[in-house]
Amino acid sequence: MKKVAATLVVAALSAACNTANAQSSPTSSSVTLYGVLMGGVIYTNNSISGKSYSTANGPSRWGMRGVEDLGGGLRSIFTLEGGFNPNTGSSSQGGREFGRQAFVGVQGDHLGTVTFGRQYDLTQDWLAQYSTPYRWNGYTAHVGDNDNFNFQFRTNNTVKYVSPSFSGLQFGAMYSFGGVAGSFGNQGAASFGATYANGPLSLSAAYMRMNHPASAASEGIWTTTLYPSVSANSPLTAYAVTPSSMEIYGAGGSYKIGETTLGLVATHSRYDDLGIAALGLSRARAGYTNIEGNVSHFFTPAYQANFAYTYTTGKIEPTGFSPKYHQFNLINNYFLSKRTALYLVGIFQLAAGDAQHANIEYASGGGASTTKRQVAITAGIFHRF
Repeated sequence: MKKVAATLVVAALSAACNTANAQSSPTSSSVTLYGVLMGGVIYTNNSISGKSYSTANGPSRWGMRGVEDLGGGLRSIFTLEGGFNPNTGSSSQGGREFGRQAFVGVQGDHLGTVTFGRQYDLTQDWLAQYSTPYRWNGYTAHVGDNDNFNFQFRTNNTVKYVSPSFSGLQFGAMYSFGGVAGSFGNQGAASFGATYANGPLSLSAAYMRMNHPASAASEGIWTTTLYPSVSANSPLTAYAVTPSSMEIYGAGGSYKIGETTLGLVATHSRYDDLGIAALGLSRARAGYTNIEGNVSHFFTPAYQANFAYTYTTGKIEPTGFSPKYHQFNLINNYFLSKRTALYLVGIFQLAAGDAQHANIEYASGGGASTTKRQVAITAGIFHRF
């Protein structure tokens, strides 16, 4: 989601300061405080525990961005951002204070941007923007969040480079050192991609690979068996095990026509050397392909409706299991102001192929459905600052 931030100037240098920044304008060095708070309720029609009612825990967070003009078209930048559960006040991302992002770097008008720290990979930076879970509501994540478009994990110890814009075209690369002494790359990650924006058109392609993700990104889906009730041929099984490596790649784009925005994104994720105890396998491989099409339209300046359809197909080797899922999302936003809105979201998922149970990610608090169908409805309010 775009963050509407209120900028607080905390470093306005006076002309009397005998420093290299003495000639900076009042707005050239600043810190921006921003955040999103979400609250609501969720209803799920069918799960292992029956009908489910619970409070909603959306991606609430707060953060700070800083910039200092170094002169000559160079700026130092930083971002510190932490997620939290508004229902309990506890920190998200495994209790990390700044678990969403924490990085510092240098940005140049003609040289690009280099940053160091805990960051998103380029599939999250550039591909996820075309998907429903990123743009409108995290409860609409692709099955099992197998492509991490719901941002369940990030990369630590990361160096990232993003080029300046060349007539709308940018490219980037990222590497995470993993942090395992004496084993360079054991828990490392690498990502690269390109994005293009020109008027109403936006296009992106990106790739990411991570070694031993359950250790390298020990948060979210990798910290526990989230859905023990699902069958062994479900995509969610991948998150109950410890693959030796994972890959995510894809391409997407959007086009805006007046008050309507059309989006399309396709991703493929692969998990190698899975240990699936339910199948007696120690070296299984799982791959999932997601194709999502979506449309958003402002019917009035205050009311926005968004519809999306995602088709997910998977394959688990050597068993040959091929689960398939159809998911339909309808998201309604009514803006009370530029920063506050009410939302109403309906999600329907149909399991097909070898999949025996529907399971709407994060919305199904009671677990997988007892059938191949599941419906979830969530309503609430969000506020940006």
